[in-house]
Amino acid sequence: MYKRISVILAVIFFSCSIIGFAEEKGKSSKELTAACWNSLQTKGYDDAITSADKCVKSFSKKALEQQASLTDFAPKDDASNYWALNDVATCLFIKGSSLKELGKKEEAKKAFEDIINNYNFAQCFDQKGFFWKVAEAATDELTELKQGVNFGNQKSETFAKNAWEALGASEYKKVDIYVNKCIKMYGKKAKKQQASLKEFPSKEKTFDYWALNDVGTCLYIKAKSLLKQDKQEAAKKVFKKIIDEFGYTQCWDPQGWFWKVAEASQDQILIVDAGIDFGDYTSETLAGKAWQALGSGDNDAAIVYARKCIQLYRKKAAEDQAKLDGYAPKEKAFDYWALNDVGSCFFIMGDAYVLKKDSKKALEAYKKLVEEFSYAQCWDPKGWFWKPAVAARGKINKIAAEAGLMY
Repeated sequence: MYKRISVILAVIFFSCSIIGFAEEKGKSSKELTAACWNSLQTKGYDDAITSADKCVKSFSKKALEQQASLTDFAPKDDASNYWALNDVATCLFIKGSSLKELGKKEEAKKAFEDIINNYNFAQCFDQKGFFWKVAEAATDELTELKQGVNFGNQKSETFAKNAWEALGASEYKKVDIYVNKCIKMYGKKAKKQQASLKEFPSKEKTFDYWALNDVGTCLYIKAKSLLKQDKQEAAKKVFKKIIDEFGYTQCWDPQGWFWKVAEASQDQILIVDAGIDFGDYTSETLAGKAWQALGSGDNDAAIVYARKCIQLYRKKAAEDQAKLDGYAPKEKAFDYWALNDVGSCFFIMGDAYVLKKDSKKALEAYKKLVEEFSYAQCWDPKGWFWKPAVAARGKINKIAAEAGLMY
């Protein structure tokens, strides 16, 4: 993994090769590379290009010989012996970066392509103690120039954020680029974090599993992108991959909570298979559909509708709850529509999980209702409001006693 230009600048005056021998008169490849970095840092792009061209002219023959002698990247202990290859490629990288800054995109592309085509085993040493692959960095820069993407600081959270934005803009090629890059850089780390878990971590610990969360979320974004392109079967395969390989992924919602990506993926598969329709996405519609599904015995659909309502209106419901110090009077109760519908949906989820014989999840749903949305009221078509939290308390006690669980 390589560092971006902003980070790489920290190694100014430190050549990508440790030895950097000069085989011809004039400045060594090490000196020319250091000059390139210095000019890039001070925004002397023309000077950077000039130094880069001198390095290429003086040392490209030796660099190509060293490239031809390799069938793979040289090991760390031996990498500095390929000083010409490393420095020429790095100077070309700096040249491409300088041309990019000058707005000369086509010339920049040629510099990056030259690295990829002719110096693909070049490595650049970072003072932190590792070599990064110059051709890999050039490929990223070329992708940015050709596809209009921005890898930013190369962090997994940045890839996920950019992928969400690309999905919202229906830029599906960009979605694939960000997702694939995130998986390439952080997939192994994500799998290790998944393997280290036997259950979901606590909220306080969830951010520690950043790679798992971002890689799993990126896969989810990819699947949603495929759905928007009417590629249902391909999307289902990605959703299933999340469930099978990244089951403990959680995604942070800016409204203030984590949601379980594998659970949402299971819902999405159900939506595709059962043809679920969220209608106008209002809380009233979603709660109504959840009640209908529960009444017809379609417990999975009831959970999907209820969860969608909770996802969309939970923040508003929490705001409604915070305004109250008791149940709203009948004439005011409808004003708290979000609280009422979200609270009802937690109740529906609890009942659906009871019917699915999943006592643990049923208790979780009822508990959320009692602890966070206790002033919710549900309208009965017969003409009155009833209190879901009161009903939930009785169900909690009954299920906990029957299942031997603690509440």
